[in-house]
Order: sequence, then structure tokens, then C-alpha cells
Amino acid sequence: MKKLLTTLACLVAFASGVLSAQVAQYSLDLQPFSNVDVSGPFKASIVRGTQYRVLISVSEPYQPYVKCSTEGSSLTVSLDEIRVPLEVRRMFRGKGTPDPVFSVIIYSPDLLQSVTLSDKAVLQDTEDIFDKARVTFTLSGNASVKSLTLSSLVFRLDMKGKSSADFKVSCRETKVEMANSSSLVIDELSEDSFYTISGSSKSKVRSETKRLTLSAKGNASMTIAGSGDGATFELASTSEVDASGFSVSDADVRMTSVSRLSVSAANVLRVNLNGGSTLLFAGDPAVSIDNIRSATMSRLNMGGTASVRL
Repeated sequence: MKKLLTTLACLVAFASGVLSAQVAQYSLDLQPFSNVDVSGPFKASIVRGTQYRVLISVSEPYQPYVKCSTEGSSLTVSLDEIRVPLEVRRMFRGKGTPDPVFSVIIYSPDLLQSVTLSDKAVLQDTEDIFDKARVTFTLSGNASVKSLTLSSLVFRLDMKGKSSADFKVSCRETKVEMANSSSLVIDELSEDSFYTISGSSKSKVRSETKRLTLSAKGNASMTIAGSGDGATFELASTSEVDASGFSVSDADVRMTSVSRLSVSAANVLRVNLNGGSTLLFAGDPAVSIDNIRSATMSRLNMGGTASVRL
């Protein structure tokens, strides 16, 4: 009897493993949309197609809880996590069981204006199928964008939570807002670039732009390389920006608290420093000092260390 029960237990475990490994794949035709909203654990791709539709691949036990619909101009793909039974979740928690599959390929015959990603949604393997006038990306939670190249006159990016992204963009105007613990790698070619970073966000930027405007606060950090005609830096709290590899003609700097900035300016450097802030500068600019109070301003030598205090 004991042997029989053991055998039955093994068969049940095997059947559960087979069930958890089965994947349902189905296609849905949709009404036209220009905005995409993906939430939950989905890995999403966006490609050009002949009609508006999605191809969904999902582990069968989760299929009844997948939601996909269009409302107005927006397509929404999500998982109704609250309704997922505990026994379904347990199928994928055992030792040696595969992770559940959540995949969606989004087909659109026309250009898209925005993408919103939340929770653990991942955008990957995506074509440049975005509006050439304006495109907006909004990320929150643990959402991410993997190595996406695009071009549009206006590029907007809003990141929160622990979201991450990797972009290469060509545009007239770039506007990026980062908060919380978000992280960004971006290579941009633009005329005007605006970055607002806060929280403990981290960013690595390569920029060729005419004008850069950067506002940093909290414990945010950025490394920026490239070149521009001019730049404005405003730092507060414990934020830290290394722009020593970003060469500009003129730079305006305003700093408070114990923020830290390294900057490279060729012609004019205008500064207003307060409250324990530290400015390191490279190049041989004419320095115009509006104010320095309880702050430090030093020149960077070729080795990248401060050599002269002003």
C-alpha cells in the first residue's frame, strides 16, 4: 500500500510538472490603437503588422486570468493577479518546475504614440514603430525596456520604482524624468535635452546636443559624456553628477547642500554654490562667480584630481 501511494504521489507530481510546462498560444484581432499599456510579468514585443492584433503565449493554468482589450485609443495587456488561485501559483513553485510563460507580440500597422509598462513588464525585440512627431514611455515598478533604438521629434521618458531602460534616440527634444531607484542607459542625438533626476536613480548618458538642462536632487547620480553648445546644472541634496566627459562651450552651475559636480567648459563657467557643495571643473573657461558660500570649487587636472582651490 505504501508503495502504491508513493507511486501515485510521483504520478501526481509528474502530471503537475507537465501541466505547468504546457503553453497556450492564441491570437486576438483588435480595434485600432495608438497607445500600449502592459502590466504584470509579460515579456512584450511590438512589431509592424498588417492589422491590429496580439499573439499571446501563456502557461495554460494562467490563461483564464490574462486580460487583453482596447478602450479608446489604448491597448491594455495585463494579468489579473488577484484572481489567480493559490493552486495555480503552487504549480510553478516546486523544485525543478519551469517558470510560467507570459509573452505577447503586439502587431500594429500604424505608428504608436506611447508605451506604459508597470510591475515586471519587459519590452524587448521591438521595432521603431513610433510616432515621428512625439513618443512617450512611462515605466514603473520593476518594468524594463531592453535596447530600443528610435527616432522622433520629441521623446519623453518617465521612470519610477526600480524600472530600468536602455535607449538610443535621435530627436529634436529629449525630456527624461527619473525617480526612486530607476536606472537608465541612453545614447541621444538631440537639440534640447532636459533631465530631472531624483531619489536614488542612476543614469549613464551619452549625449550630442545643443543645450542640456539637468536638475538633480536626493541621492540621484548621473555620468554623462559627449558634447554640447551649452549646459545648465542645478544640483541639491546629496546628488552627484560626473559631466567631466561632456564638453560644452558655456556652463551655468547652481548647487546647494552637499551635492557634487564635475563639469567641462571651454569658454564661460557661471557658478552659484552653497551649503557644502563641491564643483570640479575642467577646461580653461572664464569663471563668473555669483556666489560661493560654504562650498568648494576646484580645477581638475589631466589625471582627474582637484589641483587648485578657488
